[in-house]
Amino acid sequence: MKKEKTFVAYSKKLCNYARYECWAITIVYIILLVVFDKDISPICLASWGAYGVARAFYYNMAKSDHQIQLLGAIDKNDKVKEIIEDKIENDFIETINESISSD
Repeated sequence: MKKEKTFVAYSKKLCNYARYECWAITIVYIILLVVFDKDISPICLASWGAYGVARAFYYNMAKSDHQIQLLGAIDKNDKVKEIIEDKIENDFIETINESISSD
């Protein structure tokens, strides 16, 4: 009997690969630091920083996907749908206003 593979989204795979890469770079950093007294801390820190950025984009994407799924699920009650759409629109307007004021 064949075992079915579970579907994992590409963005989630990408975040997992980035995490493994960060741990590999950290282990290499520790080995180079202890054995050869070489400091590559900027590379190590940059890899973890890039991982943090990738996670932030992934969480943002998942949040927006979840909002779309919620809007589709509550079509039965139009009042709740209107409240959520207004909240999303207000959040979007606030984000735009903040980015304009920060420039």
